[in-house]
Amino acid sequence: MSGRIVLIEDDPDIAALVEEMLRDAGHPVDVRASLGDDTGDDEARVVITDLVALRSYDADRAREWIASVRARFPRAKIVVLTAHARAAASGPEALGADAVLAKPFDLQVFIETVESLLRG
Repeated sequence: MSGRIVLIEDDPDIAALVEEMLRDAGHPVDVRASLGDDTGDDEARVVITDLVALRSYDADRAREWIASVRARFPRAKIVVLTAHARAAASGPEALGADAVLAKPFDLQVFIETVESLLRG
């Protein structure tokens, strides 16, 4: 079950923790603090992102953020990790993502979610 995973997380402590969990589960991961200005990436299979651009939850801005991520990574499945309870409660379809997990999240559920998306 291979495939490149991209993690977009602006909090270095959370980024290090999530990266460690993924590597311990045997998955290569490319960690980025922002979406960046590059032109795109067709190789990523899963992108894990916080709602990086949002400090307070706004549904329209959240959907815009996920649309930006999807445009940059057109072939990837998108997992949103968020501390915004309303975003998590709205579900992945409302955000345009493939999965949403609320922080703090269960490690086993997180790994199972990522692996399921890698298989799909």
